[in-house]
Amino acid sequence: MMGKPNFFRLETQALVIGYAMSRLDQQYLKARGCRKWKDAFEEAAESLGVKPTSVKLLRDEFDPFHSNMRKGWHKRDMLPSRQRVLDELSGLSDEGVSEIVTRILKRDEQSIEEAIDSLADVSRTSANVAERLLTGRRAEDYFLKHCDHLISYTREEICDARLLARGYDFGLSADNNIAIEVKGLKQLKGDVLFTDREWAEARIRRSNYWLVIITGLSDAPRGHVIVDPHTAIQCKSEYRTSVTVSWRAKFDAGARG
Repeated sequence: MMGKPNFFRLETQALVIGYAMSRLDQQYLKARGCRKWKDAFEEAAESLGVKPTSVKLLRDEFDPFHSNMRKGWHKRDMLPSRQRVLDELSGLSDEGVSEIVTRILKRDEQSIEEAIDSLADVSRTSANVAERLLTGRRAEDYFLKHCDHLISYTREEICDARLLARGYDFGLSADNNIAIEVKGLKQLKGDVLFTDREWAEARIRRSNYWLVIITGLSDAPRGHVIVDPHTAIQCKSEYRTSVTVSWRAKFDAGARG
């Protein structure tokens, strides 16, 4: 009989796979060499010893929080274990998430043990992360629907960069220098959070970085455009402990001649 620690570790690994499928979407299939989702579900199920339908359901649970075409389980309350994975992995690059998936499916337990155990610790869950991600997706949908009014560009001229980990959500086909980041607030005021990558892009691009804040998402949405937010608004940094990915390479100068 499987012990409790191993059970929670296996469950967390399955959650990571479901999260990655939802977030990376078609990039997941390409990275895994799968032609269709059925193949991806079966691959993960065989590795984890679960049913393919269980893997699909986990992917669907994360879908409401990501910019794919599926609605997922948008009316279901999210469990703390799912919130924990959302909170921790949202700050990783797509490449980092994909690498964790590869280690899990290869059953490379030793290399991912620390990260998986941290993700399984639901006592550290951020209570508002799921709501924050949902608000962000609603704001992005509103922006795409009303972009012609907000920034005087049509939907056809907007380039989607949300899955590219570039530090902004959208670009413009007419001007490759412009980066657009969309944030959402349920009310008329509140905290706007930036990742370190987003704020770095704002600092580098300055007037070519447009921040679009959609307020009043719970009642009457309204868009606000801020050009050069690095200069226009005050922002302070915060530090936290979270799951990170590091890349190690062996180098031997002698072997290179």
